[in-house]
Amino acid sequence: MTVSKDPWTTSKMKERNAQHEGRVHAYLDRVIADKPAHARFMNMLSMLEHMGSRKIMLSQMNRTLTEDSLKHLAEEARHAYYFKRQAERAHGGPMDGYENGNMTCRIPALMYFGRMDAGISKRVGDDEAYGWVSLIIELRACWLYHIYQTALDASDYQMSLKSLLAEEDLHLAEMFEMCGDNAELLQELSAYETGLFETLWAALEAEEQASVENRAAA
Repeated sequence: MTVSKDPWTTSKMKERNAQHEGRVHAYLDRVIADKPAHARFMNMLSMLEHMGSRKIMLSQMNRTLTEDSLKHLAEEARHAYYFKRQAERAHGGPMDGYENGNMTCRIPALMYFGRMDAGISKRVGDDEAYGWVSLIIELRACWLYHIYQTALDASDYQMSLKSLLAEEDLHLAEMFEMCGDNAELLQELSAYETGLFETLWAALEAEEQASVENRAAA
């Protein structure tokens, strides 16, 4: 099944996630206004970017490493570094590692990535997993980071995701070129990831609410 060469139209990801845009934007508005919470959130993003770079490295170890794959690996690692550096700036000091005390929703974030990777790999097979997992991750990263940038623009917080977004948009185009002809499979895998994302975001909101209640009780 061949359709227009557009990852958003083909995957139907934006339509599927339209109901979540408002709550995601509202959460980001609140987190950006709270430096300690923002630092922990960015450290979670750093961990997820690090896991993405590690996925590329491990999946390509026994293959001929192309320039494009190595570039993708380097850029994902740089994104992990960028969010770590920004987290430490907001925190006002080091946030070494990815621990329960210095990041938001460590276990739910690990489960989100692990289940997505395992579920997609099981569906497409190990030989095809790199391309498909990367494509689904890039759809989510571009969707989330565009909302995040809009929230940053509306705030007084001095931070930009524009260069990072340009790289993620390019990765999305590259991964779509690799895998995007199978529209039915792309829509199936995007829907699978959306379910996992809903679970992760509910955990973020629940942790935020618990933090608010704990502060009120103190």
